[in-house]
Amino acid sequence: MKLIYIPIEIKARELVSKLFFIAENINENFIFFIGNKLAAKRATSIFGKGIYLYKSINYNDIDHIKRIKNKGNAYISLDEEGGATQSNSTAFQAYLNYRSSLKNISLVNKIFTWGNFDYKGWRNKYKNYKKKIIKTGSPRFDIWRKNIYTKIFKDEIFYLKKYSPFFFIPSTFISSDSWLKKEIVNEKRMKKNNNKLTSSFLEKRIQARKDSYKNFLAFVDLIKKLTKDFPRHKIIVKPHPTENIHDWQKKFLKKQYSNVVINNKFDLTSYIAASECVIFSESTAGVQSMIMGKKAISYNLKNNVTFRNFANKCAPQTSDYKFLLNFLKKNYLSRQLKYKKKIKDRFYISKKTSSKILMENIKNIKIQPINNKIFNFKVNFFGLCFFLKDNFNFFLTKIKQKIFKIEPNFKSRFSYSLKMPGGIKRNEVERVFKSLELNKKIKIINFGRDGYVIYKDISKRNI
Repeated sequence: MKLIYIPIEIKARELVSKLFFIAENINENFIFFIGNKLAAKRATSIFGKGIYLYKSINYNDIDHIKRIKNKGNAYISLDEEGGATQSNSTAFQAYLNYRSSLKNISLVNKIFTWGNFDYKGWRNKYKNYKKKIIKTGSPRFDIWRKNIYTKIFKDEIFYLKKYSPFFFIPSTFISSDSWLKKEIVNEKRMKKNNNKLTSSFLEKRIQARKDSYKNFLAFVDLIKKLTKDFPRHKIIVKPHPTENIHDWQKKFLKKQYSNVVINNKFDLTSYIAASECVIFSESTAGVQSMIMGKKAISYNLKNNVTFRNFANKCAPQTSDYKFLLNFLKKNYLSRQLKYKKKIKDRFYISKKTSSKILMENIKNIKIQPINNKIFNFKVNFFGLCFFLKDNFNFFLTKIKQKIFKIEPNFKSRFSYSLKMPGGIKRNEVERVFKSLELNKKIKIINFGRDGYVIYKDISKRNI
């Protein structure tokens, strides 16, 4: 048996699709480890050699990559930050200047891409490492398929239907002035640490951040108008996982906005499936909506500076409120074919799931099989130790928060409270497998509070 490590950074964005990847490949000769960054770091320090599937080879990830590789692991990457949604090839090349480096790509084993666009972009950037770059698509595409999302998100979709009819707005904005200031500082710091980034590029990045905040304010104004023009509709806003939900909530405290719901409880797919129409800006949610066959429209400020407006081109788009009103009142679904073609020209969506294609390539990576007995001992012994330690620390933290009235940190977009709300719960993992009717065929073992070892449960087989 071989081992695959799957660290999760942003729960809402990654967890369900990665669990589907495991479910789709549970019959392969692999053991899967999935967990937050702390759990993954523990696992790679204890279990031994495996294949490490990460979300990036960021310019600043060099020490992380070296740590993983020095332990004898293979390092593979499938970008989760939306590189494939960059506006054009020029924007993508600029994106790769901070999302990768020559040193990093020389160290890693494989780079997997969402489709033709980023595949060509990577290969043009790193011509000497073309063989490392493979087009697979993303497991995120798999859960856009109706036969899959209607199973996995059945309960969530049913729950959200109680709000029907509703317009869904997935937010991808900088949602406060204080956050904007921090982003500008971060951009300047990134430029200082990376000599490939030009001053003109920095200026454009900063302007894009400022326009993101302007877009947030524009959407707040848009929603207030919609509440008046569609008093019988609900308007559900789902803040991005790195946004502070309170930035949105405090904008709609008055009773006149009682039909506005700020909610990020569920996976993006559930909201799209249950909605009447998706109103978005620069969000992969727009692409997903069109693939799922939902009515969608892109609403943006004029002359908005952005690096990733591909999604806006995948649906009707406007900056005019009257056009939006007309669109919401009519049926535009019959005009979706041209947009779906544009999406499929850029994203690799085939009859075979991306999860299967990804695994076909992973199996070709040479890595030493684990020693089953030793691995079994480590899982049970260290898993129990970390589980007890994590739960003790969890309850200790809760007591401190109650005594000293400490609030969770939602001020920083990098905070754990925003990226991993509630951690990774066992029942969340089990629910996905149960929805796919695999819960009785899969063995799940806790490794600490937020890490899990998962494999096919075969009688009399040692892991």
